[in-house]
Amino acid sequence: MAAKLNAVATKKRVPKSKYIRDALDTALKKEKTEPSLYDLMKDAIGCVNSGKKDLATNPQHMKGYGAWKR
Repeated sequence: MAAKLNAVATKKRVPKSKYIRDALDTALKKEKTEPSLYDLMKDAIGCVNSGKKDLATNPQHMKGYGAWKR
């Protein structure tokens, strides 16, 4: 693989690193990437107001969370 890379990079008169970056760029453009959860939900983030100013910091609001109930 290294010999092929050297040969192609020499023939094209480009540094091996540039040839590799271009090859990776081409290959990655062909890949279908799925949107992240953030990309899917970014319009909804922060759209609900609970009315509680200390929701994230007050342990009382977390009662019942994290424990499995039967």
